[in-house]
Amino acid sequence: MGGQPYHVARVMFEQILRKLEIIDAKVSMLPQVTVQITSRLLPTIAALKALGGKATASQAAQVTGRARATESACLNELVGRGVAVKKAVKRSERGGPIRVFTLREEFRGEGEAVDC
Repeated sequence: MGGQPYHVARVMFEQILRKLEIIDAKVSMLPQVTVQITSRLLPTIAALKALGGKATASQAAQVTGRARATESACLNELVGRGVAVKKAVKRSERGGPIRVFTLREEFRGEGEAVDC
C-alpha cells in the first residue's frame, strides 16, 4: 500500500522526462539565428549599453558624438533587426512624441550573439 503513491509519481516523472527529451530534440534541430550588425551600428549599441540599455536618440548622440538624426536612423535600424525595441513615452515640449529605444535583453551582455 505504501509503495503505490511512489510508483504513480515515478511513472508520471518518467512520462515528463520522455516529453522533455522530445522537446529538447526538436529544439536542437531549430536553426541558429545570428543578427548581422554593421560596424556603423556598433557605437549605437555601445551607447545604449553605457546608458543602461535604454536611451533616446539625443542621449545616444551625446555618448557617440554623432548627430541626433544619425543616431535616430541607427536606432531605428536596430529596431528593424530585432536588437532593440522602440516606445513613445510622452510628448516633448515641441509636441512630438519622445521615443525611447531599449536594447533587448539578449543583446545586453558582453557575449551577445552578434556578427559584425
